[in-house]
Amino acid sequence: MSASTSGGGGLSPQAAAALQEGIGLVFARWTALQMAVENEWGGRDSRAKADRLAADVLSFFTTSKGPYYFDDLEEMMFDNISEFFNADFEDGSVGEVAEQVLIMHEECLQNNYSSIEKLRNTRAQANAVSQSRMRMLDSVGFCFAM
Repeated sequence: MSASTSGGGGLSPQAAAALQEGIGLVFARWTALQMAVENEWGGRDSRAKADRLAADVLSFFTTSKGPYYFDDLEEMMFDNISEFFNADFEDGSVGEVAEQVLIMHEECLQNNYSSIEKLRNTRAQANAVSQSRMRMLDSVGFCFAM
């Protein structure tokens, strides 16, 4: 097992809710997962399968006392992706996402939600930019794919 771990101990209800939000924000930015959903690699219920993957990752932290090992989380994610989407993400992104989630978990144990707040703010800024572009394009009377 990897030396990379996240500490044991339980999450407070506030911390568990923050971690759930953080997982959702990370998954929304995960290109390989979003491609699997958009292209329905898991069938018509691909969105539900992505949501289940997120719930399984949260459950990884909330149903056991830890310590939580990177290798265990990464393996669980690989297994679920293979089962849900009949795919293997070989771009290294599963490990990157697992590492980011482990870091968020560790921060949540310390009631530190800064990385989740940063993700939330970057999403809000990205949405504002997208909406501004759409208003600008709409005002000139045409639209094209960016």
